[in-house]
Amino acid sequence: MFNISQNTADSIYTYSNFALVLGTTIALIATILVIFSGSIRDKYSNERIAVNERLTYMAKADAAKAIENAALANESAAKSNLRAAEVEKQNAELRVKFASRRINENQYKVLIQELSKSPSSFNMETMGDPESGLFAADILKTFLDSGWAIDKKEFPLGVIWTGIILFQTNDPAVLHVADALKKAGIDFKIGNEFREKVTIMIGGKPPVF
Repeated sequence: MFNISQNTADSIYTYSNFALVLGTTIALIATILVIFSGSIRDKYSNERIAVNERLTYMAKADAAKAIENAALANESAAKSNLRAAEVEKQNAELRVKFASRRINENQYKVLIQELSKSPSSFNMETMGDPESGLFAADILKTFLDSGWAIDKKEFPLGVIWTGIILFQTNDPAVLHVADALKKAGIDFKIGNEFREKVTIMIGGKPPVF
């Protein structure tokens, strides 16, 4: 270990000190550069973070606005659907009000069931307009299909009747007719005039308003 000369040892010592000083100097410079560049990097990093946070905030705000708009759109659509449903309901009611009166399938079945229990004969009076005539034809067919017979069919002149009217009579069969009409859900009125036999008046369609 001690077989080198003093000159060599001095040289090694000198170079080692130089290297140590140089290394220390480099380490110091590097440390200074790290601290300096680190602060700059932190600045840019903070700026990027701030930008990202701003973009995130804007994105969340846009999403919230989109959700709000969607909710408003849904609410508007719901209101539109409600208005459309209401209009359709009103249109359906108007179609029913303005439609010609007819005996529907269910009413036909009920009338047949009830009238066929005690068949009899009857008279019919009908207003001369087409709608009343068509409705009277339905009722006449239903009575005939139930085993009833029609004695007389008239078109009274000089009078105006509306709706279905059962005239007062001593004929007990009128009770069967009234009961059958009620069970079939067909509105009728009792007329003030008197008839010898069961008489059904098919008047004009009642006003819709």
